[in-house]
Amino acid sequence: MQRNCDEDSQLGAGSSSSSKVQRVGKACARDALAAALHEACAQAGVSPRQIVRTCAGITGSARSEIAEVMRDLVISIVGGQVEIVGDVDIAFEDSFGTEPGVIVIAGTGSIAYGRNAKGETARVGGWGYPVSDEGSGQWIGAEAVRATLRSQDAGQTTELLQELIEKIGATDFQNFIVRLNANPAVDFATLFPVVLSASEKGNAVATEILRRAGGELAGMAGIVIERLFKKQPVSVATHGGVIASSAVVRGSFGKEITGRCPQSALLDREVDPARGALERARREFKATSA
Repeated sequence: MQRNCDEDSQLGAGSSSSSKVQRVGKACARDALAAALHEACAQAGVSPRQIVRTCAGITGSARSEIAEVMRDLVISIVGGQVEIVGDVDIAFEDSFGTEPGVIVIAGTGSIAYGRNAKGETARVGGWGYPVSDEGSGQWIGAEAVRATLRSQDAGQTTELLQELIEKIGATDFQNFIVRLNANPAVDFATLFPVVLSASEKGNAVATEILRRAGGELAGMAGIVIERLFKKQPVSVATHGGVIASSAVVRGSFGKEITGRCPQSALLDREVDPARGALERARREFKATSA
């Protein structure tokens, strides 16, 4: 999502397909960025070259090579100064602005990030699946496969296994195994809706996986809180499709985090990362113009 604004109001918005360069490549990433930016600019009645400051929240921008590629792509489309930050930074911006807090994001991947009143920051997770991203869509999908394969080994072919086989597009169990071990690897995050649906229909295995996902996310947040805030009060925001979609994940997360960190307070508001990028660009523009 791209937003176009002046000092006081939003003038336009645009959206397009994925611009994650690691996944789609430079050409497709630029096309996606350009489509969204041109849509936002058309609504605003301005040219992309009239933009004086851009903030882009990019997955993987902690890697300098990714940040540089994306900066070059954005600069090729818009005028003015360009700031490349992480996608977690703009979500945090919308949640807390310049104030302290902790945000937990769980979508395809997962991460917990915080900043205290001293400006000290900490992060937990977000290192990529399969070595990290506990509680994410990827993790939930993989855990569902593991659980159903254990049941299969015990001689129990479950309805959940059949649904996972169909979702992957396999013809039967043997083809399912082949696809699981293929290169490139299966995108386990695509299995999250199957687990969510099964839980909503009363499947105990799926529900337990979602409950554990909430606990994993709470554990990540707890580490950040303990590192930055000790016993001090802290606000905690959440964002991402896993948390937004699953009442089980939200309930488990809330119970676990308040039990582990009773000084924490969960924020009940929608987080809009695009709005966070807009506000960050606006704030930095005012600072440099002062």
